[in-house]
Amino acid sequence: MSTTARGPIGIGPHTARRREGLTLDRRGFLGVFGAGILGTTLYGCAGRPRLLEVAESAVPESTPASRKVASICGNCVNKCGFIARVEGDRVVKLDPNPHFPKSRSMLCAKGNAGVQVVHDPDRLKHPLIRTGPRGSGQWRKASWDEALELTARRMMEIKEKYGPHGMLFSSTEGFQERFFRTFAAAWGSPNVVRHPSLCLASGNVAFFATFGTVPEYDLEHCEYVIVSGANRAEAFVTPDTIDMMTRARQGKTRLVYLDPRFSVTASRAGTWLPIRPGTDMAFYLAMLHVLIADKLYDEAFVRTYTHGFDELVAHVEPFTPEWAEGETEIPAREIRRITREFAAAAPRAVVYRGRRSSWYGNDTYMRQAMALVNVLVGNWDRQGGLVPKESIALGKPELPELPWPDEERIDGIEERHPLARTEDGAYVDLRQRVLDARPYPVKGWMIYKQNPLHALPDRARTRAMLEQMDFVAVIDIVPSDTAWMADVILPESTYLERDDPVEGFHQPYPFLAWRRQVIRPHFETRPCLEIMQGLAAKLGLESYFDYDIDRYIDLQLAKPGIGREVFDATGVWSDRNSRKYGTTLVEDYRFRTPSGKIEVANERFRRRGYAPLPVYQSPPQPPRGKFRLLPGKQAYFTHAANQNNLWLHELCPENSLWINAAVARERGIAEGDELLVRSPVGQVRVRAHVTEGIRKDCVHLPHGFGQRSAGLHQAVGKGASDQDLIAAASDVITGNAALHETFVTIEKV
Repeated sequence: MSTTARGPIGIGPHTARRREGLTLDRRGFLGVFGAGILGTTLYGCAGRPRLLEVAESAVPESTPASRKVASICGNCVNKCGFIARVEGDRVVKLDPNPHFPKSRSMLCAKGNAGVQVVHDPDRLKHPLIRTGPRGSGQWRKASWDEALELTARRMMEIKEKYGPHGMLFSSTEGFQERFFRTFAAAWGSPNVVRHPSLCLASGNVAFFATFGTVPEYDLEHCEYVIVSGANRAEAFVTPDTIDMMTRARQGKTRLVYLDPRFSVTASRAGTWLPIRPGTDMAFYLAMLHVLIADKLYDEAFVRTYTHGFDELVAHVEPFTPEWAEGETEIPAREIRRITREFAAAAPRAVVYRGRRSSWYGNDTYMRQAMALVNVLVGNWDRQGGLVPKESIALGKPELPELPWPDEERIDGIEERHPLARTEDGAYVDLRQRVLDARPYPVKGWMIYKQNPLHALPDRARTRAMLEQMDFVAVIDIVPSDTAWMADVILPESTYLERDDPVEGFHQPYPFLAWRRQVIRPHFETRPCLEIMQGLAAKLGLESYFDYDIDRYIDLQLAKPGIGREVFDATGVWSDRNSRKYGTTLVEDYRFRTPSGKIEVANERFRRRGYAPLPVYQSPPQPPRGKFRLLPGKQAYFTHAANQNNLWLHELCPENSLWINAAVARERGIAEGDELLVRSPVGQVRVRAHVTEGIRKDCVHLPHGFGQRSAGLHQAVGKGASDQDLIAAASDVITGNAALHETFVTIEKV
């Protein structure tokens, strides 16, 4: 294999992407790696150097054994079960695990593409230290000891100058995230921020405040489902997705779908309602009005289990279907029909919360209105309705006492958003406070498994936040846009190359599963636990990590009293095989709410100075010549994490802007035309997708594209980033990002 060194020091050789007669497609990929061919076939891109090149000799010596290993996918938040087919130290195929209760013999495109995660030529292969200006892409290879020593020294410099609160720690969900959070707590900074305030915080707060828990849905037995904008047919493979779509196809469930866009889920619905953006709460308030006025609610359930119903009766009196028609543009007769059908199907009828609730500034109140429709029809803790979460308790190590931070959080979440989870933070507020150095400077940032440049609205502000940092360390598996701006990159082993803690699942019933190591690490990478242990040892914090992963798992399993062997056959364990119903519908049961009942008029809200019932304000409409920008996910990708995956990139190399066909005709825009899209915070160029499947007042841009890291050879420069356009806004109660509040202009280039 001939190579030519190119690029700055620390960036390795490149080789031709294709050999004569060999094209790298998905089928070819399996053939290549099944044959054990590396280097010349995959590790190059003509004219551009591969970041972090490693010679073949760095790959562990393979063994001849063929085997199958049950484990858990890590390519999205759903965590489906799979069985890996392994030849030596190569994963050749990932099959769905038929024994995994949550995914039920299903594995989506993202899950199948996990094979490419290990063998991605662009993956991070060893620690890197920046040698040029931030964002220049100039790196040198470092040993783990040097990289950790540098990280520890720079963190101590920040601590000595600004205090421990001068460091910010941010992360997203994952089985090893707990170790990152333990390290942050041991360091002593209050400034830890997680993904929920960019995603699901307002929905969680609304449903928890109502029920005292965030419930699951029993869609396996449900007969009527109303969904607002949760594109479940495209976003995730979950029990909800499987049950909702299967039963709708079989005619066993009536699916009503509200969305300004004709999504994949809309195409599976019995009724699609192209609702005016920002008015979903008006629809649910009108449903509440009809349920009460026509006495369609479950009077016995409401009387026995709820608090504050009389307040709701007075509150919704003005919100007639005729009023809602003016807000939503859904005919009043349709609202009445749907409400009556919904009540007739109860308790096997639900308003589905969805996952991402980072929509508008009133999103917590909108989700509360959804919760209340469920309450009135008495579907709580009943078959086909909402069901409380159950779990299997696991053990954990006993840690030394953690230090108490010497300053309050910089985002002021306890005061500004007292109902939100303090440990998750409020990302939009936090970024502005950091930029303003108010009430104190934050000059160090450690980031685990997160890409803030694509996660937060207004990417220019996030870049400014990165640029003003004295030190940035990133732990990831690929050179993301955010990693490209770091001072040091610490490469994590992929989910196929490590053992993770045992995890408890809630759906469709409580069970345990173990993500087992499928193959040995192929490069100089480490699991997050070992990275945190190495850094802790250099900072005098090693007492917080006095265990290895084997000891941690043993401590977990000691509580339920089981051994690892229970996972050998199927990868999962449970002491049951079905849901339970009615556990909270017993005499003297106390819900985790101030009143001890399901709260219709919410006392948590009232005590914190918020209205106890949903407050509706008619949303502003796009000025003449502008459109509301609706972001959303594309089926093959998880946020901005998979666009460089070779197989997935082939399926969808870039995004395009959905624009209504009539609007496009008026403006002389045809399919594929290049558009210039402007917002108050930025602009992008992107191709047009002309369609009847979106309202005239909206445009839609799939999320996660527009990568800028030159280390991502497939994805760099493809499509446009919605976060270059979305202005910063947040939900008033939780601080959850409000990603649907931005208006844009469009012109043909």
